[in-house]
Amino acid sequence: MKNNIKQNILIGNDEEIYKEFPKLKGIDYFCQVVITNKRLIIYTQGNNITSNRKVKKRGMKEIELNSISHSEYYLEYIKNSFLVKLIGFIFAIGALILAYGIYQQLITVPVYQYSGILNYVILGLVFIIGLVLMFRIKKILYFKVLSGFNVGTELELKPTKYNELALKYLASKFY
Repeated sequence: MKNNIKQNILIGNDEEIYKEFPKLKGIDYFCQVVITNKRLIIYTQGNNITSNRKVKKRGMKEIELNSISHSEYYLEYIKNSFLVKLIGFIFAIGALILAYGIYQQLITVPVYQYSGILNYVILGLVFIIGLVLMFRIKKILYFKVLSGFNVGTELELKPTKYNELALKYLASKFY
């Protein structure tokens, strides 16, 4: 199988390509989508985890447009757990307390070259890591198609503007 999806599919005489999306970015994989007047063709290549093993996988799915009964795309926000947020809060408050202690000379730190600035830089990085742990939100763009007798196809994509516009176009062509 070649990476170019047009070289892997056969187009009939009465079939024409509506749109091709060659640069969809999935999470840990590469994805291409072609929509014709009869079919939706999805080509994926990349890492997949099956039975606790990381495997490189290539796959192509062809879905007849007439058989599609349900399609949806949505953006899912995944927040950190309470424990991770608590650890981030402890890092941020600890870095602020240590910086205040060093500034007021309540805590004595060994003197080394550039210690006056380097202590604050390290504490600033710990503070930023704490803020990231508290407020980081992971976003995943899902595209689900249900066709035939409950045959489902799901793509997990990175939430880029190109991916969102491609999925919006695909969803408009089904109905």
